[in-house]
Amino acid sequence: MDTALSVVVGMLLASGALVTVRLVRGPSTLDRAVALDALAAVVMAGIGVLTAARQIPYYLPALLVLSFLGFTGSVSIARFLALRDEAGSEDPDEGGGGGERAAAGHDGPHGGRNGKRADGGAAEQGSGG
Repeated sequence: MDTALSVVVGMLLASGALVTVRLVRGPSTLDRAVALDALAAVVMAGIGVLTAARQIPYYLPALLVLSFLGFTGSVSIARFLALRDEAGSEDPDEGGGGGERAAAGHDGPHGGRNGKRADGGAAEQGSGG
């Protein structure tokens, strides 16, 4: 029983560390939201293992509170991101604006490459600098 408990605790610690890395590194808001939800699940699993190992049921209300907070947090973040997408605002985590692509000679504001517009006309070439 002790080796099984040690293995489970080790796996929970490893998964908590990996999820924390994803939470810190991102790269987008949605990645961080999913990582936060997964971290809440890992903490709840740890509390469940602690409850089972010590056979003390007093931690179960904490599990209920954490599960409720995790669910409402995930739903509110998803709703916030959906409302932001409906409003047409850009994701600040994505870099927005496309300035790097236009400066590198890729698709510009007229939708074509190499100074050609999609409607057949020639687009103005900038200095690119």
